[in-house]
Amino acid sequence: MSLIALMSVGVISLVVWLVLVFLSVTDGIEKNWLKKLTSLNAPIRITPTEDYYHSYYYQVDSISNASDYRYKSIGEKASALLTDPYDPDEDQAIPRRWPEKLSNKDGSPKDLVKGAFGILDNLQLTAQDYEVSGAVLKLRMIRPQGIPFSQSQERGQGYLTQVSYISSFSGKSPLLPTLIETPRMEDLNHLFFLADVSMNGVSEDTPEEVEQVSVSEFQSRLESLLSNMEIQGMKTTSHRWQALAALLPEGEEFDVYAPIKNGIISQIVFPMRPKEGSGKIKKSQGLLHYVGRDGSSHTVSFSVPLYLEGRMSMEATLSPYEKKGVKSLSDFRFHVKAHLQGREISGQIPWEGIEVEHANIVSRFENTPRVMPPWPYFIGDEAYLPDGDTPAVVLPKHFQNSKVELGDVGYFSYGAATSSSVQEQRLPVRVVGFYDPGVMAIGAKVILTQPELVHAINAASQSLFDPNMVNGIQVYLDDLGSAKEIKAKLETAFQNEGLSSYWNVTTFHEYDFAKDLLQQFQSDKYLFTLIGGIVLIVACSNIISLLVILVNDKKREIAILSAMGASKKSIALIFTLCGGIMGTLSTLIGTGAAILTLHNIDSVVSFLSFLQGHDAFNVVFYGKSLPNQLSNHALIFILIATPIISLLAGLVPAVKATKLHPSQILRSE
Repeated sequence: MSLIALMSVGVISLVVWLVLVFLSVTDGIEKNWLKKLTSLNAPIRITPTEDYYHSYYYQVDSISNASDYRYKSIGEKASALLTDPYDPDEDQAIPRRWPEKLSNKDGSPKDLVKGAFGILDNLQLTAQDYEVSGAVLKLRMIRPQGIPFSQSQERGQGYLTQVSYISSFSGKSPLLPTLIETPRMEDLNHLFFLADVSMNGVSEDTPEEVEQVSVSEFQSRLESLLSNMEIQGMKTTSHRWQALAALLPEGEEFDVYAPIKNGIISQIVFPMRPKEGSGKIKKSQGLLHYVGRDGSSHTVSFSVPLYLEGRMSMEATLSPYEKKGVKSLSDFRFHVKAHLQGREISGQIPWEGIEVEHANIVSRFENTPRVMPPWPYFIGDEAYLPDGDTPAVVLPKHFQNSKVELGDVGYFSYGAATSSSVQEQRLPVRVVGFYDPGVMAIGAKVILTQPELVHAINAASQSLFDPNMVNGIQVYLDDLGSAKEIKAKLETAFQNEGLSSYWNVTTFHEYDFAKDLLQQFQSDKYLFTLIGGIVLIVACSNIISLLVILVNDKKREIAILSAMGASKKSIALIFTLCGGIMGTLSTLIGTGAAILTLHNIDSVVSFLSFLQGHDAFNVVFYGKSLPNQLSNHALIFILIATPIISLLAGLVPAVKATKLHPSQILRSE
């Protein structure tokens, strides 16, 4: 009987474990997706209504010299010194069809934008204006032809074109740092590779050649890189590496292959590990001395090509240098340490035939950095794009699949409407970073850039876009669950200030591109919980079978208890509590196993991937690792449902036990 009880507890514990792990992972995935969605688009958006765009406040800029006779974005309105820039002595007469100018109680002109930001400040909400546009991105990708970082290196060009949405970079978003990808080592090497490449011709369709920058510009670019990173490791870029001769210790022998033609060694190949049956070579007095397997001896100069059978990794420290003395990468020196054939080699080598393998990248600062990095950086909780003559853009990380890297340049092409036609305009840009857009289809097409660039495109092509969709205010929240409550407070505040007709407040639940996904999340959560409940009911049915058998085995004891005066309720309670105790014990065991599994979820995923022969979970949808936090929703469900179902399962045999007739049972004995 004890064995059957243990099996029942084991089955229920297994189901509890599976339900907790499954619901926790799915709940974590949903939270991750919502986090990415609201990181890019903010949980609450405040957008201007038609009344805003028809108001005197918005339209007056188009006839005012102080506003350069152009409409202003929300960001420009927020920073404008004058609420009403109109000068009757200098500007044209105000059209009669315009609505009247709004005024405050003291007679001053009402500022619709600053009033909205004032309400946000009073509610202590973090907010930032945003602007969205669209253009065609064409990137010019300059790549090394041949061996990178070598004297024989050449440069070739390729192009990538894609129609994209463009959005202003929202540096105040508290979750944006979690989306921006840390520069990869290939990105760093590409930035060094492009350090002497000029931006000239970036807006041309097919520039004829790659031009070089001035020495001072080259030095400034290198300073921007090296001031914000610490190189810790380098590796060779090809099998041939002449600098190896400088690292070989004096007098130590190494195994090599040395083909001999016409009595002359044409090249020397160093295996990464010792190889029996090969020749020996050692460095002595500035020359290499080779002894073949047949005992033949040759003296070899350092000009003979040296090769490695593999790419060598090495610890590296950049030697001190004078900025003014650096005119090419080969002017840098590294003190390196590596291992060849099990022995340590070390020395100082130039930046020739090697590239960065490990580096500590700095992107967070307490104060404004003296030299800003060429990638997005953070001061406190706010993110910034690097300044420069060319506007910076942050691309969705799927561009990396097309071999786009940091430092690539290109231009935005868009149509500028004129009185008679639409003319193409081009704005040069450079890639400074990548971000994770999550699973949203629209996110994969949004390019983040400086607000001035987005507004320039919108100002030129204003008639081609719905103004209600391209400009607004993003409001960031610490708790996504409070979005609807905050929306209600904002609408009330706008109503009290007389601004409700000019602003529309929406939460992420109402975004057109997210509504269907959020509804599916909710449906999936209910469905998975229902399935978990059904499986628990099936598992707890084992308790019925176990206790029914127990009742049959203990008929005599039950009859004796009844004869001694035990009530039917007390007998029923005994078997009901047995079911509840088994359910509670199973809950504790299953919960402990689930916590242990979630803590080691990456190992579980690796095992599943090994069994399938490919990644068990697509990184695009599930991220680099699955969620490993126990879901409160799942835990509450299990802690309530399992004991209750177990108690109910125990009622069936309990009722049967109360219907036994003690006299008949005792006579039969």
